[in-house]
Amino acid sequence: MPVSNIQVVCVGVITMDTIALVDKYPSEDERVIASEIARGGGGPAAVAAVALARLGISTAIVGTIGDDADGREILEIFKREGVDTSGISIGSTATAGSVIVASKEHSARAISTRQPVQQAAANEAAKKLVAQAQWVHCDHVGINRLAELGIARGNGPKISFDAGYGVETFDVSLVDLFVPTDRQMALRHPGLSLEEAMAKDAKSAGNTVVATCGSEGSAAYSDSYVSAPGFKVDVVSTLGAGDVFHGALMAQVVEGRPMAEALRRANAVAALSCLGLDGQSAIPTTKELNTYLEAQS
Repeated sequence: MPVSNIQVVCVGVITMDTIALVDKYPSEDERVIASEIARGGGGPAAVAAVALARLGISTAIVGTIGDDADGREILEIFKREGVDTSGISIGSTATAGSVIVASKEHSARAISTRQPVQQAAANEAAKKLVAQAQWVHCDHVGINRLAELGIARGNGPKISFDAGYGVETFDVSLVDLFVPTDRQMALRHPGLSLEEAMAKDAKSAGNTVVATCGSEGSAAYSDSYVSAPGFKVDVVSTLGAGDVFHGALMAQVVEGRPMAEALRRANAVAALSCLGLDGQSAIPTTKELNTYLEAQS
């Protein structure tokens, strides 16, 4: 895939995960039977990249994997999805990964994770990809690599930030699209309503703020406040649903959709992804998304 055709570059964490679905968590020294066990790619930036590709956006991923079997499996996953991997660097540590136990009883998950000590230096392909992209979408690791990649807001592509946690004091003026959770907004601006908090950040930074609200949906503030409710599905696992939302939202923004419509479509993509145990397998294509939305109207 030619570098110049890339619309969105996702920068951040890439993992290979194993997920087990159980009725209830095992207690100490207890063995429980899993109704399903799956392996799949994970990491906020990586899942967002797959969501973007499924929705027809030309996408690349920048991050670090190890020189091991998990790393090679990840490359195969991205190849199948049509995600450009030329910006991936091979690090000196093992590929990041997690063992995840999802509990039906608690509708929750427990995670044991292995992360690389540090991200390997960005290669030249990564820098070229980023320089020529329309947007760069970052997770909590990727946001700290922008200087290394040679970009800043107003200097290069627009920047989107998956601000899922630890952003109570983040400078929102550094990005064009700031996407925290409603809980993070409450921590950033105690005492303010969600709409007031979003308006404060968006007006001070001159950008767009979108807040995810779990199963309740999402909201946005740019020139004004808009929101969209979530969709009810028979949830298998919510693993990666937030990451999927970020990729789906980015896809709608690239396509130039009005924000209210973008939120609704991203909410639907995230909900449909919960029909799968892992974070990627049930992400819909644009055709599947449109069919689902037509059935809801």
